[in-house]
Amino acid sequence: MGKKVLIVINNLKLGGGAQRIAAEVGSRLNDRGHEVSFFTIYHERPMYDFKGELIDLGEEKRSSSLKISENVMKAAKEISDVVEERDIDTVISFLMEGNLSALLSKTLFSVKSKLIVSMRNNPLHKKKRTRLQIKWLYPKADRVVALSKGVEQILKEYFSLNNTTTIYNLQDVEKFERLGNGDVEERHKKIFKEDFVFITIGSLTEQKGHWHLFRSFKKVTENTESTVLLVLGEGELRKRFEELLKNLNLDEKVFLLGVVENVFPYLKESDCFVLSSLYEGFGNVITEALSQNLPVISTDCPAGPREILCPDIEIDEDIEYPHYGEYGVMTDEFDRKLNFDTLEERPLSEEEEMFAETMLKFKENQKILERYSNGSKRVKRFRPEKIIKEWEEII
Repeated sequence: MGKKVLIVINNLKLGGGAQRIAAEVGSRLNDRGHEVSFFTIYHERPMYDFKGELIDLGEEKRSSSLKISENVMKAAKEISDVVEERDIDTVISFLMEGNLSALLSKTLFSVKSKLIVSMRNNPLHKKKRTRLQIKWLYPKADRVVALSKGVEQILKEYFSLNNTTTIYNLQDVEKFERLGNGDVEERHKKIFKEDFVFITIGSLTEQKGHWHLFRSFKKVTENTESTVLLVLGEGELRKRFEELLKNLNLDEKVFLLGVVENVFPYLKESDCFVLSSLYEGFGNVITEALSQNLPVISTDCPAGPREILCPDIEIDEDIEYPHYGEYGVMTDEFDRKLNFDTLEERPLSEEEEMFAETMLKFKENQKILERYSNGSKRVKRFRPEKIIKEWEEII
C-alpha cells in the first residue's frame, strides 16, 4: 500500500538544488502510488514542476533571525495540524528551516508520524547556532538522510548522530542527454569559437572558491593560447570577481555569464569542467558535466567529489595529488582565505599551482581528454529508479 507523505521545505523555487531534489523525489514517489503533498513555508515563484498537492504557508522571505524563528514556529504548528487532518504516515523535510519546522512539530506538538530530515550540505560550515541545533534536535528524527557518505561521516563524528543513512541525489541521465541537445544562447555562441573552453557552474560565493580558479587560470593563459573559462552562476561576490579579473588581465578570457536556463548545451560544447569548491555536500554539477561525457577536474573538497569521481577509494583514505581517478582528476583542496591579489602581489599557492598544471595537461594532452570522456556511465549509478527505491525503503 502507498504511504501518505508530506514533504516540508522552505520553498520550491526554481534554481535551488535542494528544491529540485525535493520536487523530483516527491513527484516520483507520487508516480509510484504514494499520496504526496508538499508543504512550503515561503511563497516564492517560479517553482519547479511537481506532482502532488501544494500547501503553501505563504510567508514572505525575511532575513532577520527573529522573523525566521517566528516562521519556523508557525510552520511547526501548521505541520502538526496537516499531519493530523490528513493522517500522514511520513514527513520528509529539506533545508534548515524546513528541518527545524518538522522537528519542532514532533517535539513540541507530539506529531506521531515518522520523520525523515535531509542534510543537503556540509554541516561543519554552518553557523554555530545551526550546528548546535543539529546536535540537539536531529537525534529526535527517525532518520537523517545525508546526500553523501562524507556528510554522513561528519554527522556521526562531529554531531554524534546514530540515526543516519546516505541516499545520493537522483540524476536523470536521459533528461540530461535531451537537454544537452539544446542550443547555447545566441549571444554566447561566439565564445565557443575558441580552441579550448573550460567551464564551471556555481554561485559566485565563498563556498565555490572561484578566486583560486581565476588565479590558477591566469597561469594557464600565460602558457597556452586560445583558451577561455566560462562561469555559470550568480552571487554576491560578482563585483569583486570582476575587479580581480580586470587586475589579472583576464576580463577577455573569463566570462561571467550569470544564470542560464539550460546549462547542458554549454557543458556539451565545452572541453573540460573544473570545480574549485572549498566544500560541497554532493556536487550535482559534477554529475551534470559527466552526463555530457565532459572531462572533470575537481578539488578533493569535503564532501562529495571524491565519491563521484573516485568510487574505488575510501572517503577518508590518504592519497597523493593530483589523483587520476576512474572518472576524473582531483587536486588538493584550497584554503578558505579570500584572496583578490594578482600573482605579482601574491604568488600562486602550491594548491593553485597544482590546479593550473592539471588544467594545462588537459588542454595539451589529447589522451587524457579521451580517457575522461566517458563519464555518463558513472551517472547511471544515480538513476532515479534506483534512488527512489532507497527512499521507499525508509518511508
